Amino acid sequence: MRSFLSIVAGYLVFSITAVLLFRISGVNPHQSPAIEFIIGSIVYGVFFAGLGGYVSAAIARRKELTHALAVASIIAVIAIVSIILAPKEGVLWSELATLLLMAPAAGLGGYLRSRRTQRIKG
Repeated sequence: MRSFLSIVAGYLVFSITAVLLFRISGVNPHQSPAIEFIIGSIVYGVFFAGLGGYVSAAIARRKELTHALAVASIIAVIAIVSIILAPKEGVLWSELATLLLMAPAAGLGGYLRSRRTQRIKG
């Protein structure tokens, strides 16, 4: 049960913060916003994806990287599905950034947590 909850928690850290960003800013992620918003939102998304992977690993307490990679996989699969289902005239910058940068960041967050745990134990 801890494994499942750690993965859900890690994904929620990423997804809730992403939804909040677009709701608060009023920007439609399927349209082409200003380049400053694109860059800022990508940095924001990478940070929170990494935090999601880290949180997942911390809650799991074992096989930390495996749990973070599960979060990364969920992020990637949802981005791929979103790309496939996107309207032909839609803009894919957010989905591509999610797939290419944010999903790997979730794995990196878990890796950093596992390294921290190894240093503390060892």
